[in-house]
Amino acid sequence: MLLTFNAFAGVFEGGVAANGEALFKANCASCHRTTDEVLAAPGLKDVDVRWKGKDALIVKWIQNPQGAAATGDAYIKGIVDKYVPTLGWMQPQSVSEAEIKDILAYVKTAVPEQKGESLNKCLTLEEISEAKEANKPADNTIWFIIIGMLCAIIAVTAANISKSLKNAINDREGLPAVQEISYWQSTRKWLWTNKKFVTIIGLFLLCYFTVVSYKALLDIGVYSVHGGYTPEQPIWFSHSIHNCQNEIDCQYCHSSASKSRHAGIPSVNVCMNCHKGIKKGTLTGDKEISKIYAAIGFDPNSGTYIEGYQQKPIVWNKVNNLPDHVYFNHSQHVTVGKIDCKNCHGPQQMYTTGHMPTADQINMQEDVEGLIKLEKDPFTMGWCLECHNKAGIDLTSSEYYKEMHERFKSSEVGQRTLRDIMEDGTSTVREMGGWECGKCHY
Repeated sequence: MLLTFNAFAGVFEGGVAANGEALFKANCASCHRTTDEVLAAPGLKDVDVRWKGKDALIVKWIQNPQGAAATGDAYIKGIVDKYVPTLGWMQPQSVSEAEIKDILAYVKTAVPEQKGESLNKCLTLEEISEAKEANKPADNTIWFIIIGMLCAIIAVTAANISKSLKNAINDREGLPAVQEISYWQSTRKWLWTNKKFVTIIGLFLLCYFTVVSYKALLDIGVYSVHGGYTPEQPIWFSHSIHNCQNEIDCQYCHSSASKSRHAGIPSVNVCMNCHKGIKKGTLTGDKEISKIYAAIGFDPNSGTYIEGYQQKPIVWNKVNNLPDHVYFNHSQHVTVGKIDCKNCHGPQQMYTTGHMPTADQINMQEDVEGLIKLEKDPFTMGWCLECHNKAGIDLTSSEYYKEMHERFKSSEVGQRTLRDIMEDGTSTVREMGGWECGKCHY
Protein backbone atom coordinates (compact mmCIF):
# COMPACT_ATOMS: atom_id res chain seq x y z
CA MET A 1 0.00 0.00 0.00
CA LEU A 2 2.89 2.38 0.83
CA LEU A 3 4.55 1.76 -2.54
CA THR A 4 1.24 2.33 -4.30
CA PHE A 5 0.65 5.57 -2.40
CA ASN A 6 4.14 6.90 -3.26
CA ALA A 7 3.67 6.02 -6.91
CA PHE A 8 0.49 8.11 -7.16
CA ALA A 9 1.37 10.87 -4.68
CA GLY A 10 1.63 14.34 -6.21
CA VAL A 11 4.85 16.33 -6.35
CA PHE A 12 3.65 18.43 -3.41
CA GLU A 13 3.32 15.37 -1.19
CA GLY A 14 5.80 12.86 0.18
CA GLY A 15 8.91 15.05 0.12
CA VAL A 16 11.44 15.26 2.97
CA ALA A 17 11.84 18.87 4.12
CA ALA A 18 15.17 18.18 5.84
CA ASN A 19 16.68 17.04 2.54
CA GLY A 20 14.99 19.86 0.67
CA GLU A 21 16.65 22.59 2.73
CA ALA A 22 20.15 21.80 1.45
CA LEU A 23 18.85 21.39 -2.11
CA PHE A 24 16.98 24.69 -1.93
CA LYS A 25 20.03 26.60 -0.67
CA ALA A 26 22.26 25.07 -3.33
CA ASN A 27 19.93 25.46 -6.32
CA CYS A 28 17.17 27.96 -5.59
CA ALA A 29 18.09 30.44 -2.83
CA SER A 30 20.13 32.71 -5.10
CA CYS A 31 16.93 33.75 -6.93
CA HIS A 32 13.93 32.63 -4.83
CA ARG A 33 12.73 33.36 -1.32
CA THR A 34 10.43 31.02 0.61
CA THR A 35 8.23 34.07 1.32
CA ASP A 36 6.25 36.12 -1.23
CA GLU A 37 9.18 38.54 -1.68
CA VAL A 38 10.55 38.87 -5.24
CA LEU A 39 14.33 38.56 -5.35
CA ALA A 40 15.60 37.62 -8.83
CA ALA A 41 12.47 35.52 -9.33
CA PRO A 42 9.01 35.32 -7.72
CA GLY A 43 8.72 34.21 -4.11
CA LEU A 44 7.63 30.62 -3.48
CA LYS A 45 5.11 31.17 -0.69
CA ASP A 46 1.89 29.15 -1.40
CA VAL A 47 3.50 27.61 -4.50
CA ASP A 48 1.46 24.45 -3.87
CA VAL A 49 -1.77 26.47 -4.06
CA ARG A 50 -0.77 28.39 -7.19
CA TRP A 51 0.35 25.24 -9.04
CA LYS A 52 -2.46 22.99 -7.72
CA GLY A 53 -3.27 20.24 -10.20
CA LYS A 54 -0.17 20.97 -12.30
CA ASP A 55 2.26 18.52 -10.67
CA ALA A 56 3.84 17.25 -13.87
CA LEU A 57 3.98 20.75 -15.31
CA ILE A 58 5.88 22.29 -12.37
CA VAL A 59 8.47 19.52 -12.62
CA LYS A 60 8.87 20.28 -16.33
CA TRP A 61 9.03 24.02 -15.56
CA ILE A 62 11.89 23.53 -13.09
CA GLN A 63 13.83 21.14 -15.32
CA ASN A 64 13.12 22.87 -18.65
CA PRO A 65 11.38 26.29 -18.33
CA GLN A 66 11.18 27.09 -22.03
CA GLY A 67 9.91 23.57 -22.78
CA ALA A 68 7.16 24.02 -20.18
CA ALA A 69 6.25 27.43 -21.65
CA ALA A 70 5.88 25.81 -25.08
CA THR A 71 2.95 23.76 -23.75
CA GLY A 72 0.83 26.94 -23.86
CA ASP A 73 -0.35 26.67 -20.24
CA ALA A 74 -2.10 29.91 -19.25
CA TYR A 75 -0.53 30.13 -15.77
CA ILE A 76 3.01 29.65 -17.14
CA LYS A 77 2.29 32.23 -19.86
CA GLY A 78 1.36 34.71 -17.12
CA ILE A 79 4.64 34.06 -15.29
CA VAL A 80 6.64 34.46 -18.50
CA ASP A 81 4.89 37.71 -19.46
CA LYS A 82 5.36 39.18 -15.98
CA TYR A 83 8.94 38.22 -15.10
CA VAL A 84 10.96 37.19 -18.18
CA PRO A 85 11.14 40.70 -19.78
CA THR A 86 12.92 42.07 -16.67
CA LEU A 87 14.41 39.05 -14.91
CA GLY A 88 15.11 36.77 -17.88
CA TRP A 89 14.46 33.04 -18.19
CA MET A 90 15.13 30.73 -15.26
CA GLN A 91 18.07 28.42 -15.91
CA PRO A 92 17.10 24.72 -16.25
CA GLN A 93 17.83 23.00 -12.93
CA SER A 94 19.51 19.59 -12.85
CA VAL A 95 17.31 18.13 -10.09
CA SER A 96 15.26 14.95 -10.18
CA GLU A 97 11.54 14.70 -9.48
CA ALA A 98 12.31 13.19 -6.06
CA GLU A 99 14.59 16.15 -5.25
CA ILE A 100 11.91 18.59 -6.43
CA LYS A 101 9.50 16.92 -3.98
CA ASP A 102 12.00 17.50 -1.16
CA ILE A 103 12.51 21.14 -2.17
CA LEU A 104 8.77 21.83 -2.28
CA ALA A 105 8.31 20.12 1.08
CA TYR A 106 10.93 22.45 2.55
CA VAL A 107 9.35 25.54 0.95
CA LYS A 108 5.96 24.54 2.38
CA THR A 109 7.32 24.20 5.93
CA ALA A 110 10.03 26.90 5.93
CA VAL A 111 9.68 29.57 8.60
CA PRO A 112 11.28 32.97 7.87
CA GLU A 113 14.41 33.28 9.99
CA GLN A 114 14.27 35.82 12.78
CA LYS A 115 17.59 37.62 12.86
CA GLY A 116 19.00 38.25 16.32
CA GLU A 117 21.04 41.20 17.49
CA SER A 118 24.25 39.16 17.78
CA LEU A 119 26.86 38.31 15.17
CA ASN A 120 24.09 36.47 13.27
CA LYS A 121 22.49 39.79 12.34
CA CYS A 122 22.89 40.95 8.72
CA LEU A 123 24.81 44.20 8.89
CA THR A 124 24.06 47.51 7.18
CA LEU A 125 26.62 49.47 5.13
CA GLU A 126 27.47 51.65 8.14
CA GLU A 127 27.87 48.64 10.43
CA ILE A 128 30.05 46.87 7.86
CA SER A 129 32.25 49.97 7.62
CA GLU A 130 32.49 50.15 11.41
CA ALA A 131 33.39 46.44 11.61
CA LYS A 132 36.01 46.94 8.89
CA GLU A 133 37.54 49.88 10.76
CA ALA A 134 37.48 47.92 14.03
CA ASN A 135 39.44 45.10 12.39
CA LYS A 136 42.21 47.37 11.17
CA PRO A 137 45.45 46.89 13.11
CA ALA A 138 46.49 49.82 15.29
CA ASP A 139 49.34 51.73 13.67
CA ASN A 140 51.67 52.99 16.40
CA THR A 141 54.38 54.21 14.03
CA ILE A 142 53.49 57.88 14.49
CA TRP A 143 53.84 57.54 18.26
CA PHE A 144 57.28 55.95 17.95
CA ILE A 145 58.33 58.84 15.67
CA ILE A 146 57.01 61.46 18.12
CA ILE A 147 58.68 59.78 21.11
CA GLY A 148 61.95 59.46 19.16
CA MET A 149 61.90 63.15 18.21
CA LEU A 150 61.17 64.16 21.82
CA CYS A 151 64.07 62.02 23.07
CA ALA A 152 66.38 63.58 20.46
CA ILE A 153 65.31 67.10 21.48
CA ILE A 154 65.82 66.28 25.17
CA ALA A 155 69.27 64.79 24.44
CA VAL A 156 70.41 67.82 22.42
CA THR A 157 69.01 70.23 25.01
CA ALA A 158 70.70 68.33 27.86
CA ALA A 159 74.02 68.34 26.01
CA ASN A 160 73.82 72.12 25.44
CA ILE A 161 72.89 72.76 29.09
CA SER A 162 75.74 70.50 30.25
CA LYS A 163 78.24 72.33 28.02
CA SER A 164 76.99 75.75 29.23
CA LEU A 165 77.27 74.71 32.89
CA LYS A 166 80.80 73.38 32.35
CA ASN A 167 81.84 76.62 30.59
CA ALA A 168 80.37 78.66 33.47
CA ILE A 169 82.31 76.60 36.04
CA ASN A 170 85.53 76.78 33.99
CA ASP A 171 85.10 80.55 33.56
CA ARG A 172 84.66 81.00 37.33
CA GLU A 173 87.73 78.90 38.08
CA GLY A 174 89.81 80.47 35.32
CA LEU A 175 89.97 77.35 33.21
CA PRO A 176 89.72 77.27 29.41
CA ALA A 177 86.28 76.81 27.81
CA VAL A 178 85.08 73.36 26.73
CA GLN A 179 86.31 72.51 23.25
CA GLU A 180 83.60 72.83 20.58
CA ILE A 181 82.81 69.46 18.97
CA SER A 182 79.97 68.26 16.72
CA TYR A 183 76.96 66.33 18.04
CA TRP A 184 78.20 63.20 16.23
CA GLN A 185 81.64 63.46 17.89
CA SER A 186 79.94 64.05 21.23
CA THR A 187 77.75 60.97 20.72
CA ARG A 188 80.71 58.77 19.78
CA LYS A 189 82.57 59.96 22.87
CA TRP A 190 79.60 59.13 25.11
CA LEU A 191 79.20 55.69 23.55
CA TRP A 192 82.89 54.90 24.04
CA THR A 193 82.81 56.09 27.64
CA ASN A 194 79.75 53.90 28.44
CA LYS A 195 80.77 50.73 26.57
CA LYS A 196 79.14 48.26 29.01
CA PHE A 197 75.79 50.02 29.05
CA VAL A 198 75.80 50.45 25.26
CA THR A 199 76.68 46.74 24.76
CA ILE A 200 73.78 45.58 26.95
CA ILE A 201 71.30 47.89 25.19
CA GLY A 202 72.66 46.85 21.79
CA LEU A 203 72.21 43.13 22.54
CA PHE A 204 68.67 43.77 23.78
CA LEU A 205 67.73 45.67 20.60
CA LEU A 206 69.35 43.00 18.41
CA CYS A 207 67.31 40.23 20.09
CA TYR A 208 64.12 42.31 19.98
CA PHE A 209 64.31 43.15 16.27
CA THR A 210 65.34 39.57 15.42
CA VAL A 211 62.18 38.21 17.09
CA VAL A 212 59.96 40.89 15.50
CA SER A 213 61.44 40.25 12.04
CA TYR A 214 61.05 36.47 12.43
CA LYS A 215 57.37 36.79 13.34
CA ALA A 216 56.79 39.18 10.43
CA LEU A 217 58.44 36.76 8.01
CA LEU A 218 56.20 33.93 9.26
CA ASP A 219 53.13 35.94 8.19
CA ILE A 220 54.31 36.50 4.62
CA GLY A 221 51.97 34.73 2.20
CA VAL A 222 49.41 33.93 4.92
CA TYR A 223 47.63 37.08 6.13
CA SER A 224 47.72 39.71 8.82
CA VAL A 225 46.90 37.64 11.89
CA HIS A 226 46.01 40.59 14.06
CA GLY A 227 43.79 42.69 11.83
CA GLY A 228 41.85 40.67 9.29
CA TYR A 229 43.27 41.48 5.86
CA THR A 230 40.67 43.12 3.59
CA PRO A 231 42.13 44.28 0.26
CA GLU A 232 40.36 46.69 -2.06
CA GLN A 233 38.58 44.96 -4.97
CA PRO A 234 37.58 46.08 -8.49
CA ILE A 235 33.90 45.71 -7.51
CA TRP A 236 32.60 46.43 -4.02
CA PHE A 237 30.73 43.34 -2.90
CA SER A 238 28.87 42.50 0.30
CA HIS A 239 28.78 38.95 1.64
CA SER A 240 26.33 40.31 4.22
CA ILE A 241 23.75 41.04 1.48
CA HIS A 242 24.29 37.88 -0.57
CA ASN A 243 25.01 35.22 2.04
CA CYS A 244 23.18 36.55 5.08
CA GLN A 245 20.27 38.69 3.91
CA ASN A 246 19.49 36.80 0.68
CA GLU A 247 20.62 33.42 2.09
CA ILE A 248 22.58 32.45 -1.01
CA ASP A 249 24.57 29.31 -0.26
CA CYS A 250 28.36 29.74 -0.43
CA GLN A 251 28.65 26.97 -3.00
CA TYR A 252 26.29 28.64 -5.45
CA CYS A 253 29.08 31.11 -6.23
CA HIS A 254 32.06 29.01 -5.11
CA SER A 255 30.73 25.92 -6.85
CA SER A 256 33.97 23.94 -6.98
CA ALA A 257 34.50 23.91 -3.19
CA SER A 258 32.84 20.50 -2.90
CA LYS A 259 34.47 19.04 -6.01
CA SER A 260 38.08 20.22 -6.19
CA ARG A 261 41.06 21.58 -4.34
CA HIS A 262 40.08 25.21 -4.95
CA ALA A 263 36.78 26.88 -4.01
CA GLY A 264 36.96 28.99 -7.17
CA ILE A 265 35.80 32.50 -7.99
CA PRO A 266 32.44 32.83 -9.78
CA SER A 267 32.50 33.91 -13.40
CA VAL A 268 30.53 36.98 -14.47
CA ASN A 269 27.90 34.62 -15.94
CA VAL A 270 27.12 33.39 -12.43
CA CYS A 271 26.63 36.99 -11.28
CA MET A 272 24.33 37.59 -14.24
CA ASN A 273 22.04 34.71 -13.23
CA CYS A 274 20.63 37.15 -10.67
CA HIS A 275 21.78 40.56 -11.85
CA LYS A 276 20.15 40.31 -15.22
CA GLY A 277 17.03 41.10 -13.22
CA ILE A 278 18.46 42.81 -10.12
CA LYS A 279 19.83 46.05 -11.53
CA LYS A 280 20.19 48.03 -8.30
CA GLY A 281 21.98 46.93 -5.14
CA THR A 282 20.62 47.34 -1.62
CA LEU A 283 23.60 49.41 -0.46
CA THR A 284 25.26 50.87 -3.56
CA GLY A 285 22.45 51.29 -6.09
CA ASP A 286 23.57 50.66 -9.68
CA LYS A 287 27.16 51.90 -9.16
CA GLU A 288 28.81 48.50 -8.57
CA ILE A 289 26.38 46.36 -10.60
CA SER A 290 27.13 48.53 -13.65
CA LYS A 291 30.74 47.28 -13.43
CA ILE A 292 29.45 43.72 -13.91
CA TYR A 293 27.53 44.84 -16.98
CA ALA A 294 30.64 46.60 -18.32
CA ALA A 295 32.67 43.41 -17.91
CA ILE A 296 30.26 41.13 -19.78
CA GLY A 297 28.64 43.62 -22.16
CA PHE A 298 25.04 43.86 -20.96
CA ASP A 299 22.64 46.71 -21.65
CA PRO A 300 20.38 47.05 -18.58
CA ASN A 301 17.96 49.35 -20.39
CA SER A 302 17.08 46.86 -23.13
CA GLY A 303 17.82 43.79 -21.00
CA THR A 304 20.00 42.28 -23.77
CA TYR A 305 23.66 41.45 -24.29
CA ILE A 306 25.59 43.76 -26.63
CA GLU A 307 26.44 41.95 -29.86
CA GLY A 308 30.16 41.73 -30.67
CA TYR A 309 31.16 43.19 -27.29
CA GLN A 310 34.77 42.59 -26.18
CA GLN A 311 34.27 41.10 -22.72
CA LYS A 312 36.75 41.90 -19.94
CA PRO A 313 37.46 39.54 -17.03
CA ILE A 314 37.12 40.97 -13.53
CA VAL A 315 40.56 40.86 -11.88
CA TRP A 316 39.91 40.15 -8.20
CA ASN A 317 42.65 40.64 -5.60
CA LYS A 318 43.42 37.41 -3.76
CA VAL A 319 42.92 37.58 -0.02
CA ASN A 320 44.92 34.56 1.14
CA ASN A 321 47.94 32.79 -0.38
CA LEU A 322 49.17 29.52 1.02
CA PRO A 323 52.90 28.86 0.69
CA ASP A 324 53.86 26.77 -2.35
CA HIS A 325 54.90 23.82 -0.17
CA VAL A 326 51.48 23.56 1.53
CA TYR A 327 48.67 21.40 0.12
CA PHE A 328 45.04 22.11 0.96
CA ASN A 329 41.94 20.58 -0.62
CA HIS A 330 38.52 22.19 -0.16
CA SER A 331 36.59 19.11 -1.26
CA GLN A 332 38.20 16.94 1.43
CA HIS A 333 36.94 19.32 4.10
CA VAL A 334 33.56 20.25 2.58
CA THR A 335 32.46 16.88 1.17
CA VAL A 336 34.25 14.34 3.37
CA GLY A 337 34.74 16.33 6.58
CA LYS A 338 31.39 18.18 6.17
CA ILE A 339 32.97 21.35 7.56
CA ASP A 340 30.78 24.45 7.36
CA CYS A 341 32.47 27.22 5.33
CA LYS A 342 32.07 29.61 8.27
CA ASN A 343 34.17 27.32 10.46
CA CYS A 344 37.23 28.64 8.59
CA HIS A 345 36.07 31.81 6.88
CA GLY A 346 34.09 33.28 9.75
CA PRO A 347 30.75 35.16 9.85
CA GLN A 348 30.06 36.30 6.27
CA GLN A 349 27.25 38.56 7.48
CA MET A 350 29.84 41.15 8.57
CA TYR A 351 32.07 41.02 5.49
CA THR A 352 32.45 42.91 2.29
CA THR A 353 34.55 41.44 -0.53
CA GLY A 354 37.17 39.05 0.80
CA HIS A 355 38.12 39.13 4.47
CA MET A 356 40.39 37.04 6.65
CA PRO A 357 38.73 36.43 10.04
CA THR A 358 40.29 36.57 13.47
CA ALA A 359 39.97 33.66 15.91
CA ASP A 360 37.50 35.62 18.06
CA GLN A 361 35.21 36.34 15.09
CA ILE A 362 35.06 32.63 14.22
CA ASN A 363 34.49 31.46 17.79
CA MET A 364 31.70 33.98 18.49
CA GLN A 365 29.40 32.56 15.80
CA GLU A 366 26.17 31.07 17.09
CA ASP A 367 24.63 29.70 13.89
CA VAL A 368 27.33 27.27 12.72
CA GLU A 369 26.49 23.61 13.26
CA GLY A 370 29.50 21.67 14.55
CA LEU A 371 31.66 24.77 15.06
CA ILE A 372 35.16 23.80 16.22
CA LYS A 373 36.46 26.58 18.46
CA LEU A 374 40.20 27.08 18.08
CA GLU A 375 42.69 29.27 19.93
CA LYS A 376 45.45 29.61 17.34
CA ASP A 377 45.53 32.36 14.72
CA PRO A 378 43.50 31.32 11.64
CA PHE A 379 45.32 30.04 8.55
CA THR A 380 48.48 29.20 10.43
CA MET A 381 49.99 25.74 10.80
CA GLY A 382 49.16 25.61 14.53
CA TRP A 383 45.53 26.41 13.73
CA CYS A 384 45.26 23.49 11.27
CA LEU A 385 46.93 21.06 13.69
CA GLU A 386 44.67 22.18 16.55
CA CYS A 387 41.60 21.57 14.38
CA HIS A 388 42.81 18.11 13.29
CA ASN A 389 43.36 17.28 16.95
CA LYS A 390 39.80 18.30 17.93
CA ALA A 391 37.70 17.39 14.88
CA GLY A 392 35.87 14.09 15.39
CA ILE A 393 35.25 11.59 12.58
CA ASP A 394 32.30 9.31 11.94
CA LEU A 395 33.87 6.27 10.26
CA THR A 396 30.57 5.59 8.45
CA SER A 397 30.04 9.15 7.19
CA SER A 398 31.60 8.77 3.73
CA GLU A 399 33.02 6.22 1.33
CA TYR A 400 36.52 7.51 2.13
CA TYR A 401 36.25 6.64 5.83
CA LYS A 402 34.28 3.47 5.20
CA GLU A 403 37.10 2.17 2.99
CA MET A 404 39.66 3.16 5.65
CA HIS A 405 37.59 1.42 8.31
CA GLU A 406 37.47 -1.79 6.26
CA ARG A 407 41.25 -1.72 5.81
CA PHE A 408 41.69 -1.44 9.57
CA LYS A 409 39.46 -4.49 10.13
CA SER A 410 41.23 -6.57 7.48
CA SER A 411 44.39 -7.20 9.52
CA GLU A 412 45.26 -7.98 13.12
CA VAL A 413 47.52 -4.93 13.40
CA GLY A 414 44.76 -2.74 11.96
CA GLN A 415 42.23 -4.13 14.44
CA ARG A 416 44.55 -3.32 17.35
CA THR A 417 45.07 0.19 15.97
CA LEU A 418 41.32 0.66 15.61
CA ARG A 419 40.76 -0.46 19.21
CA ASP A 420 43.37 2.04 20.43
CA ILE A 421 41.78 4.84 18.40
CA MET A 422 38.24 4.09 19.57
CA GLU A 423 39.21 3.54 23.20
CA ASP A 424 37.68 6.88 24.20
CA GLY A 425 34.63 6.30 21.96
CA THR A 426 35.63 8.77 19.24
CA SER A 427 38.22 9.11 16.52
CA THR A 428 39.85 12.37 15.45
CA VAL A 429 41.50 13.48 12.23
CA ARG A 430 44.84 13.30 14.02
CA GLU A 431 44.30 9.67 15.00
CA MET A 432 43.47 8.83 11.39
CA GLY A 433 46.76 10.27 10.12
CA GLY A 434 45.87 13.96 10.03
CA TRP A 435 49.14 14.96 11.66
CA GLU A 436 51.38 13.20 9.16
CA CYS A 437 53.66 15.75 7.49
CA GLY A 438 53.00 14.37 4.01
CA LYS A 439 49.25 15.06 4.33
CA CYS A 440 49.81 18.80 3.90
CA HIS A 441 53.42 19.24 2.77
CA TYR A 442 54.98 18.18 -0.49
